[in-house]
Formats: sequence, C-alpha cells, structure tokens
Amino acid sequence: MARKLKNPNDIKVFILYLLKNVGRPLTFNEAADVASQDDLIGYMDFAECLSDLVDTQNVVVKGEGEEQFYEITEQGKQVADSLQSNISGFIRTKSLQSALRYLSFKDRNVRTPVTSTPRGDGGFDMVFRLTEQGKVLFELSLIAENEYMEQQMRHGFHSDPERIYRSILSLVSGDTGYLFE
Repeated sequence: MARKLKNPNDIKVFILYLLKNVGRPLTFNEAADVASQDDLIGYMDFAECLSDLVDTQNVVVKGEGEEQFYEITEQGKQVADSLQSNISGFIRTKSLQSALRYLSFKDRNVRTPVTSTPRGDGGFDMVFRLTEQGKVLFELSLIAENEYMEQQMRHGFHSDPERIYRSILSLVSGDTGYLFE
C-alpha cells in the first residue's frame, strides 16, 4: 500500500486529478469515497482540501441540499494538468482505476457486503458477497485464522471486488487467460 498523502497541496492536486478524470460531477460522499478508495487521504484532510478548492474556484458546487455536486472548473483542470507530475504516475493510475471501478459499481448498484462471525478458536467465519440490483452474483465463504487476517481479507475484497470476481470466474470456467493479463 502506498503512503498517505500528507501535504495539503498534494492532496488538492490529487483531488483535482480525480475530479478531472472521472468524467462527471460527484456528490460530496462520492468524491470522498473516490478520493479515499486506496487509503491515500484521510477523511478530514479530504474535506478540508475540497473546501479550499471550492474557495479558490478550482471546484464549483452545483445544486442544493443533498443534491449538491462538485465539479472541477477550467481553472482547476489547468492546475491539475500542470501539477499532476508531483504525484507518482503509479498512484495516479491506480487511484483513477479504483475510482472508476467504484463509480461503475455504484452506478450499477453493486454492493460488496462482508459478514464476519467470530469462532471459538480466535478465527472468523467470513462470507464475501457481490450483489447487483439486489441479486447475488457471487458468494464465497472463507475462514480467517485471526483478527488481523479478517481485517486484511475484508480490506482486500473491498479494494478490488471486480478483479476477485473476474479471477474466480476465470478459474471456474477454465478460461485462465484473464489471470495473466
């Protein structure tokens, strides 16, 4: 996992880069989820930096109440283009992929619930699900040996459920070519 971004200017450039490249205005919650998808930004840092971006007219708020959307301005696009090199290409690419996957899943109403039940031996019975429009597409039961593994498995599933789903489909269908892409 990459280190968290701490410098407010890096965080602002990162937010602008994501807003520029997701291709549509986002609600505050969507923007927060997109920006924190890979644990690079803390929630409070995100909220403060987004507010600063609005104050400096790099981002504009449209709509009212719960229907408010944040959209990058032309000025914000210029800032994102000129300063994006301050953030590594790997971080930008990985974060944008995560953001687009998140929004695709959200737009399709895909959910990734994970349930975890403690066992008497210190382990956990875990169930990973992928649902779309309320229909279960995928369900997997595993045992985590301890709390640390339970947290790692939960995080791993939430961070890339589409890849996990496609990998398992490839394996059970015998079409393992996807695994080597």
